[in-house]
Amino acid sequence: MTSNMNTTSEDHRVNLYRAALEGDINCLYTVIQLNPHVLEEIDSIPFVQTPLHVAASVENLLVEHLQFSIEIMRLKPSFAGKLNPEGYTPIHLALQRGHDKMVLRFISINKDLVRAKGKEGYTPLHFATEKGKIDLLAEFLRVCPDSIEDVTIRNETALHIAVKHGNYEALQVLLGWLMRTFKTGARQLEKTILNWKDEEGNTILHAASSRQDDSGVRMVRLLVKTKVDLKAKNFEERSAFDMAEPDGEIRSILVGANANSSVTDVATYAELLKSKMTFIGRISIFISRIKRDITEDQRNAYLIIAALIATATYQSVLSPPGGLFQASVGDNIANTTSLNSTSIAIPMDLLGTSILTGPEFFFFLIYSIISFLASTMIIIILTPAGIVDRMMLMSIFWFLISYVFSLLLISPIPVNPLVGFAIVLLTLSIFLSMRKLFQLLELNNNKEVIYGALDDWVAWEKNFPIIVENNINLS
Repeated sequence: MTSNMNTTSEDHRVNLYRAALEGDINCLYTVIQLNPHVLEEIDSIPFVQTPLHVAASVENLLVEHLQFSIEIMRLKPSFAGKLNPEGYTPIHLALQRGHDKMVLRFISINKDLVRAKGKEGYTPLHFATEKGKIDLLAEFLRVCPDSIEDVTIRNETALHIAVKHGNYEALQVLLGWLMRTFKTGARQLEKTILNWKDEEGNTILHAASSRQDDSGVRMVRLLVKTKVDLKAKNFEERSAFDMAEPDGEIRSILVGANANSSVTDVATYAELLKSKMTFIGRISIFISRIKRDITEDQRNAYLIIAALIATATYQSVLSPPGGLFQASVGDNIANTTSLNSTSIAIPMDLLGTSILTGPEFFFFLIYSIISFLASTMIIIILTPAGIVDRMMLMSIFWFLISYVFSLLLISPIPVNPLVGFAIVLLTLSIFLSMRKLFQLLELNNNKEVIYGALDDWVAWEKNFPIIVENNINLS
């Protein structure tokens, strides 16, 4: 073959394609020797059938074709992402031909090929989902976790494609990966992907509910156990319940999961923006702006200062000004204390209370609580939101309860239990509002996620335990 080669660029290209069909690496280098720029000439064409495309689309894959493909990828890596005139990359063609070994070699060299978009925005992940190639699907997710976020031109995720083509096992693999992944932002990613809407506003639950076969029933039964929004509506204001067959098994499953459509419609984002700013809304905006404007160094410095203030304030309860009435260790009489080396008879009910008078202790109580609450609120505000933050929030809450309880114990004057209950209720209300606020502050810049969170926020805000929003007018 080599001796009969012509010297024109077109002939070099033809001979190169013939080498790809035969998996002849020696022929490849012979062509390169005759025309060192032959690969660059092919690469300069926007949409072209490269030698890698030819090798990936052969009918019967041989070891020689696999070796030729790896060699051509090594020489010209850009060929792997090149689209041919039909809109496919080499990895798409290999998938279509069922050359799984070649596909695995491709992604072992360049894992980003899993996200290569071909015709209609289809990636190898989408194709493997459509064809039910669950082993390849699992491997794609392992080597390139971000590929789960890719959508087609119809705004469909891989989960939409699995449901659309009735591939129950592929859906199981995708859901299993979403529930098991621990990549950064995994919790939010799971909720986002499960509730992603296609070009018609349908979630995967809508798509599964509209199916009239056994696979649809199995998929709906699987999806209602996940974090999918059971009452989400598409752009036609139809829920998954509305799209299910009236007397079908799918509708029964949705009713059992409390996904029926007899629910009050939530406000749209536009309606939320037009509505009057509430007291809690103003606080959330104020705090979110603070968190986003300060630098990391400032955040660390403020956290250290707030922690020192909280520690010093709590210590002041253990050792209040003037000390506490204490029983003398050497005394045999329970109601006798030793104060400044002088034995003084003290009533039994004053043991362990502050030496301060009632008015003095009252001011100490107010200033101490304000200082402690302010410092702990600063710690909460400046701490990055997340699951660990929520755990810390609970720890701080019980720390606050312990602090208030300690103050009440050392009070020299009797305190009505309702006062302690009111302080605890106020503290609980503050922490509940902070917890809801963090759910907004930790959101990704995703439309569906933000809309849903704002709806939840408004619904909760109307039932805020201390402040009734309709009675507050800040304007």
